[in-house]
Amino acid sequence: MVDTPNEKQPPKTTKELLEVAAEGARKVFTKEEYRDYLKFVSGFHQYSIRNQLLIYLQNPHTTFVAGFNTWKTKFHRQVNKGEKGIRILAGGERKVERSVRQPDGTIKVEKDTRMFYRPAAVFDYSQTSGEPIKMLSHELIGKVPNYEKIYDKLVQATDFEVKFSRELELGSAKGVTQPRRKTILLRPGMSQQQTIKTLIHELAHSVLHADPSKKLERSTQELEAESTAFIVCEHLGIDTSEYTFPYLANWSKDKELSQLSKSLTRIQSTAEKFTQVVDQNLEKIHEQPLTLDQKIEHAKTVAAAQNLAKKGPGLEREGQEQMR
Repeated sequence: MVDTPNEKQPPKTTKELLEVAAEGARKVFTKEEYRDYLKFVSGFHQYSIRNQLLIYLQNPHTTFVAGFNTWKTKFHRQVNKGEKGIRILAGGERKVERSVRQPDGTIKVEKDTRMFYRPAAVFDYSQTSGEPIKMLSHELIGKVPNYEKIYDKLVQATDFEVKFSRELELGSAKGVTQPRRKTILLRPGMSQQQTIKTLIHELAHSVLHADPSKKLERSTQELEAESTAFIVCEHLGIDTSEYTFPYLANWSKDKELSQLSKSLTRIQSTAEKFTQVVDQNLEKIHEQPLTLDQKIEHAKTVAAAQNLAKKGPGLEREGQEQMR
Protein backbone atom coordinates (compact mmCIF):
# COMPACT_ATOMS: atom_id res chain seq x y z
CA MET A 1 0.00 0.00 0.00
CA VAL A 2 1.38 3.41 -0.98
CA ASP A 3 0.82 6.27 1.44
CA THR A 4 -1.01 9.23 -0.02
CA PRO A 5 0.91 12.54 -0.21
CA ASN A 6 -1.43 14.15 2.34
CA GLU A 7 -0.92 11.42 4.93
CA LYS A 8 1.31 12.69 7.72
CA GLN A 9 4.28 10.43 8.37
CA PRO A 10 5.45 9.69 11.94
CA PRO A 11 8.72 11.35 12.98
CA LYS A 12 11.74 9.16 12.40
CA THR A 13 14.94 11.21 12.64
CA THR A 14 16.35 12.81 15.76
CA LYS A 15 15.69 16.25 14.31
CA GLU A 16 12.05 15.42 13.63
CA LEU A 17 11.58 14.01 17.12
CA LEU A 18 13.11 17.12 18.66
CA GLU A 19 10.70 19.24 16.64
CA VAL A 20 7.85 17.20 18.09
CA ALA A 21 9.20 17.75 21.60
CA ALA A 22 9.66 21.47 21.05
CA GLU A 23 6.16 21.86 19.64
CA GLY A 24 4.71 19.96 22.58
CA ALA A 25 6.61 22.13 25.04
CA ARG A 26 5.52 25.31 23.23
CA LYS A 27 1.89 24.27 23.64
CA VAL A 28 2.50 23.84 27.35
CA PHE A 29 3.39 27.53 27.62
CA THR A 30 -0.01 28.50 26.24
CA LYS A 31 -2.00 26.39 28.68
CA GLU A 32 -3.70 28.03 31.60
CA GLU A 33 -2.85 24.93 33.62
CA TYR A 34 0.85 25.72 33.29
CA ARG A 35 0.37 29.10 34.94
CA ASP A 36 -1.51 27.35 37.73
CA TYR A 37 1.32 24.85 38.02
CA LEU A 38 3.98 27.56 38.36
CA LYS A 39 1.82 29.39 40.87
CA PHE A 40 1.52 26.20 42.84
CA VAL A 41 5.19 25.26 43.03
CA SER A 42 6.29 28.83 43.74
CA GLY A 43 4.45 28.73 47.04
CA PHE A 44 6.58 25.99 48.54
CA HIS A 45 9.75 26.54 50.47
CA GLN A 46 12.86 24.44 50.21
CA TYR A 47 12.68 22.42 53.38
CA SER A 48 15.87 21.38 55.14
CA ILE A 49 16.95 17.76 55.26
CA ARG A 50 15.95 17.71 58.92
CA ASN A 51 12.44 18.93 58.13
CA GLN A 52 12.16 16.56 55.18
CA LEU A 53 12.94 13.72 57.58
CA LEU A 54 10.38 14.99 60.11
CA ILE A 55 7.73 15.18 57.38
CA TYR A 56 8.54 11.71 56.09
CA LEU A 57 8.47 10.10 59.53
CA GLN A 58 5.04 11.57 60.27
CA ASN A 59 3.52 11.00 56.83
CA PRO A 60 5.58 9.05 54.25
CA HIS A 61 2.85 9.59 51.62
CA THR A 62 3.11 13.38 51.68
CA THR A 63 3.18 15.12 48.30
CA PHE A 64 3.16 18.92 48.82
CA VAL A 65 2.97 20.73 52.13
CA ALA A 66 2.35 24.30 53.26
CA GLY A 67 1.26 26.16 56.36
CA PHE A 68 -2.36 26.83 57.29
CA ASN A 69 -2.33 30.46 56.13
CA THR A 70 -0.35 29.70 52.96
CA TRP A 71 -3.02 27.26 51.80
CA LYS A 72 -5.69 29.83 52.54
CA THR A 73 -4.17 33.00 51.08
CA LYS A 74 -2.11 31.70 48.16
CA PHE A 75 -4.02 28.67 46.98
CA HIS A 76 -7.57 29.40 48.18
CA ARG A 77 -7.82 26.06 49.94
CA GLN A 78 -8.89 25.29 53.49
CA VAL A 79 -7.37 22.75 55.83
CA ASN A 80 -10.04 20.14 56.47
CA LYS A 81 -11.63 20.14 59.92
CA GLY A 82 -9.99 17.73 62.32
CA GLU A 83 -6.74 17.36 60.35
CA LYS A 84 -3.58 17.11 62.42
CA GLY A 85 -0.63 19.15 61.25
CA ILE A 86 2.78 17.74 60.40
CA ARG A 87 5.21 19.22 62.92
CA ILE A 88 8.43 20.78 61.67
CA LEU A 89 10.97 23.28 62.95
CA ALA A 90 10.53 26.77 61.52
CA GLY A 91 13.63 28.94 61.57
CA GLY A 92 13.83 32.67 62.04
CA GLU A 93 16.16 35.51 62.94
CA ARG A 94 16.15 37.61 66.08
CA LYS A 95 17.92 40.92 66.54
CA VAL A 96 19.79 41.09 69.82
CA GLU A 97 21.90 43.74 71.49
CA ARG A 98 24.78 43.19 73.84
CA SER A 99 27.01 45.51 75.84
CA VAL A 100 30.73 45.08 75.26
CA ARG A 101 33.29 46.80 77.48
CA GLN A 102 35.97 48.48 75.43
CA PRO A 103 39.71 48.62 76.37
CA ASP A 104 39.31 52.23 77.47
CA GLY A 105 36.58 51.25 79.92
CA THR A 106 33.63 52.55 77.92
CA ILE A 107 30.61 50.42 77.09
CA LYS A 108 29.67 49.85 73.47
CA VAL A 109 26.35 48.39 72.41
CA GLU A 110 26.71 45.92 69.55
CA LYS A 111 23.85 44.53 67.47
CA ASP A 112 23.80 40.92 66.40
CA THR A 113 21.50 38.51 64.62
CA ARG A 114 20.81 35.08 66.03
CA MET A 115 18.88 32.18 64.55
CA PHE A 116 16.08 30.57 66.50
CA TYR A 117 13.79 27.63 65.85
CA ARG A 118 10.22 27.02 66.92
CA PRO A 119 7.72 24.23 66.29
CA ALA A 120 5.35 24.84 63.38
CA ALA A 121 2.66 22.86 61.59
CA VAL A 122 2.30 22.20 57.87
CA PHE A 123 -0.43 20.29 56.04
CA ASP A 124 -0.33 18.02 53.01
CA TYR A 125 -2.37 18.79 49.88
CA SER A 126 -4.54 15.75 50.67
CA GLN A 127 -5.53 17.38 53.98
CA THR A 128 -7.04 20.40 52.25
CA SER A 129 -10.02 21.20 50.05
CA GLY A 130 -10.97 24.12 47.85
CA GLU A 131 -9.99 25.36 44.41
CA PRO A 132 -8.42 22.57 42.35
CA ILE A 133 -4.80 22.99 41.36
CA LYS A 134 -3.94 21.37 38.06
CA MET A 135 -0.59 19.67 37.78
CA LEU A 136 0.88 19.21 34.31
CA SER A 137 3.77 16.84 34.74
CA HIS A 138 2.28 13.34 34.98
CA GLU A 139 4.48 10.56 36.29
CA LEU A 140 4.74 7.65 33.89
CA ILE A 141 2.89 4.60 35.17
CA GLY A 142 3.00 1.95 32.43
CA LYS A 143 4.97 -1.25 32.03
CA VAL A 144 7.73 -1.87 29.46
CA PRO A 145 7.97 -5.07 27.38
CA ASN A 146 11.31 -6.78 28.01
CA TYR A 147 11.89 -4.38 30.91
CA GLU A 148 14.60 -6.44 32.62
CA LYS A 149 16.61 -6.91 29.42
CA ILE A 150 16.40 -3.22 28.50
CA TYR A 151 17.35 -2.13 32.01
CA ASP A 152 20.31 -4.52 32.10
CA LYS A 153 21.52 -3.45 28.64
CA LEU A 154 21.45 0.22 29.62
CA VAL A 155 23.26 -0.39 32.90
CA GLN A 156 25.94 -2.43 31.12
CA ALA A 157 26.51 0.45 28.69
CA THR A 158 27.96 2.76 31.35
CA ASP A 159 30.95 2.63 33.66
CA PHE A 160 28.89 4.47 36.28
CA GLU A 161 27.46 2.36 39.10
CA VAL A 162 23.66 2.40 38.88
CA LYS A 163 21.68 1.67 42.02
CA PHE A 164 18.39 2.41 43.69
CA SER A 165 18.71 4.64 46.73
CA ARG A 166 16.34 5.40 49.57
CA GLU A 167 18.08 8.78 49.84
CA LEU A 168 15.88 10.00 46.97
CA GLU A 169 12.63 9.03 48.67
CA LEU A 170 12.61 12.22 50.72
CA GLY A 171 13.19 14.64 47.87
CA SER A 172 11.50 15.35 44.56
CA ALA A 173 14.30 13.99 42.36
CA LYS A 174 13.67 10.73 40.55
CA GLY A 175 17.33 10.30 39.66
CA VAL A 176 20.72 11.85 40.44
CA THR A 177 24.04 11.61 38.62
CA GLN A 178 27.19 11.94 40.74
CA PRO A 179 30.15 12.37 38.35
CA ARG A 180 32.87 12.37 41.02
CA ARG A 181 31.62 9.13 42.51
CA LYS A 182 30.74 7.78 39.05
CA THR A 183 27.35 6.82 40.44
CA ILE A 184 23.76 7.12 39.25
CA LEU A 185 21.05 6.94 41.91
CA LEU A 186 17.45 6.06 41.05
CA ARG A 187 14.41 6.40 43.24
CA PRO A 188 12.98 2.98 44.17
CA GLY A 189 9.32 2.15 43.65
CA MET A 190 8.84 3.94 40.33
CA SER A 191 6.94 2.32 37.46
CA GLN A 192 8.85 0.50 34.72
CA GLN A 193 8.29 3.34 32.23
CA GLN A 194 9.39 6.01 34.70
CA THR A 195 12.44 3.98 35.74
CA ILE A 196 13.64 3.47 32.14
CA LYS A 197 12.98 7.11 31.23
CA THR A 198 14.80 8.35 34.34
CA LEU A 199 17.70 5.95 33.81
CA ILE A 200 18.23 7.18 30.23
CA HIS A 201 17.98 10.80 31.42
CA GLU A 202 20.72 10.20 34.00
CA LEU A 203 22.84 8.21 31.54
CA ALA A 204 22.69 11.19 29.20
CA HIS A 205 23.99 13.39 32.03
CA SER A 206 26.83 10.92 32.61
CA VAL A 207 27.86 11.13 28.94
CA LEU A 208 27.25 14.82 28.23
CA HIS A 209 27.81 16.63 31.52
CA ALA A 210 30.28 14.67 33.66
CA ASP A 211 33.35 16.63 32.50
CA PRO A 212 33.75 19.58 34.94
CA SER A 213 35.87 21.50 32.42
CA LYS A 214 32.91 21.73 30.02
CA LYS A 215 30.60 24.04 31.87
CA LEU A 216 27.01 24.26 30.67
CA GLU A 217 24.09 26.02 32.25
CA ARG A 218 21.79 23.78 34.27
CA SER A 219 18.89 24.54 31.93
CA THR A 220 20.90 23.37 28.91
CA GLN A 221 21.95 20.20 30.70
CA GLU A 222 18.36 19.34 31.59
CA LEU A 223 17.06 20.07 28.08
CA GLU A 224 19.74 17.83 26.56
CA ALA A 225 19.23 14.97 29.02
CA GLU A 226 15.43 14.96 28.81
CA SER A 227 15.46 15.28 25.00
CA THR A 228 17.80 12.30 24.78
CA ALA A 229 15.49 10.29 27.03
CA PHE A 230 12.48 11.29 24.93
CA ILE A 231 14.11 10.11 21.70
CA VAL A 232 15.34 6.77 23.08
CA CYS A 233 11.97 6.10 24.73
CA GLU A 234 10.20 6.82 21.44
CA HIS A 235 12.44 4.20 19.87
CA LEU A 236 11.34 1.77 22.57
CA GLY A 237 7.67 2.58 22.09
CA ILE A 238 7.38 4.44 25.41
CA ASP A 239 5.34 7.63 25.13
CA THR A 240 6.83 10.15 27.60
CA SER A 241 5.23 13.27 26.11
CA GLU A 242 2.97 14.02 29.10
CA TYR A 243 6.05 14.06 31.32
CA THR A 244 8.67 15.40 28.91
CA PHE A 245 6.86 18.37 27.35
CA PRO A 246 6.13 20.18 30.65
CA TYR A 247 9.65 19.29 31.82
CA LEU A 248 11.22 20.92 28.75
CA ALA A 249 8.96 23.95 29.08
CA ASN A 250 9.94 24.34 32.72
CA TRP A 251 13.66 24.39 31.92
CA SER A 252 13.49 26.43 28.74
CA LYS A 253 14.59 30.04 28.68
CA ASP A 254 12.29 30.92 25.80
CA LYS A 255 9.09 29.60 24.28
CA GLU A 256 10.86 28.62 21.08
CA LEU A 257 13.24 26.22 22.86
CA SER A 258 16.09 27.46 20.68
CA GLN A 259 18.61 25.54 22.76
CA LEU A 260 17.31 22.24 21.36
CA SER A 261 18.50 23.10 17.85
CA LYS A 262 21.87 24.25 19.21
CA SER A 263 22.29 20.95 21.06
CA LEU A 264 21.05 18.78 18.17
CA THR A 265 24.37 17.06 17.44
CA ARG A 266 25.08 16.26 21.08
CA ILE A 267 21.56 14.94 21.66
CA GLN A 268 21.62 12.92 18.44
CA SER A 269 24.93 11.18 19.13
CA THR A 270 23.97 10.34 22.69
CA ALA A 271 20.52 9.04 21.72
CA GLU A 272 22.03 6.88 18.98
CA LYS A 273 24.51 5.42 21.47
CA PHE A 274 21.75 4.14 23.72
CA THR A 275 19.35 3.05 20.98
CA GLN A 276 22.13 0.87 19.58
CA VAL A 277 22.73 -0.56 23.04
CA VAL A 278 19.14 -1.69 23.53
CA ASP A 279 18.90 -3.00 19.96
CA GLN A 280 21.88 -5.34 20.35
CA ASN A 281 20.64 -8.92 20.65
CA LEU A 282 17.19 -7.59 21.53
CA GLU A 283 14.11 -7.60 19.39
CA LYS A 284 13.04 -4.10 18.49
CA ILE A 285 10.10 -3.23 20.68
CA HIS A 286 8.65 -0.30 18.82
CA GLU A 287 7.32 -1.41 15.45
CA GLN A 288 5.60 0.68 12.80
CA PRO A 289 2.00 -0.37 11.99
CA LEU A 290 1.94 -3.04 9.28
CA THR A 291 0.71 -2.17 5.82
CA LEU A 292 -1.98 -4.34 4.21
CA ASP A 293 0.62 -6.18 2.12
CA GLN A 294 2.73 -6.85 5.22
CA LYS A 295 -0.31 -8.17 7.10
CA ILE A 296 -1.04 -10.57 4.22
CA GLU A 297 2.55 -11.84 4.21
CA HIS A 298 2.44 -12.24 7.99
CA ALA A 299 -0.78 -14.26 7.73
CA LYS A 300 0.83 -16.50 5.11
CA THR A 301 3.81 -17.08 7.39
CA VAL A 302 1.59 -17.99 10.34
CA ALA A 303 -0.47 -20.35 8.17
CA ALA A 304 2.65 -22.06 6.88
CA ALA A 305 3.93 -22.55 10.41
CA GLN A 306 0.64 -24.08 11.48
CA ASN A 307 0.74 -26.51 8.56
CA LEU A 308 4.27 -27.52 9.51
CA ALA A 309 3.18 -28.06 13.10
CA LYS A 310 0.61 -30.62 11.96
CA LYS A 311 3.26 -32.69 10.17
CA GLY A 312 5.39 -33.45 13.19
CA PRO A 313 7.51 -32.06 16.04
CA GLY A 314 10.69 -31.96 13.98
CA LEU A 315 9.17 -29.91 11.22
CA GLU A 316 7.48 -27.69 13.79
CA ARG A 317 10.83 -26.74 15.29
CA GLU A 318 12.27 -26.15 11.82
CA GLY A 319 9.39 -23.84 10.93
CA GLN A 320 9.82 -21.86 14.14
CA GLU A 321 13.51 -21.39 13.43
CA GLN A 322 12.73 -19.97 10.00
CA MET A 323 10.30 -17.46 11.46
CA ARG A 324 12.85 -15.91 13.83
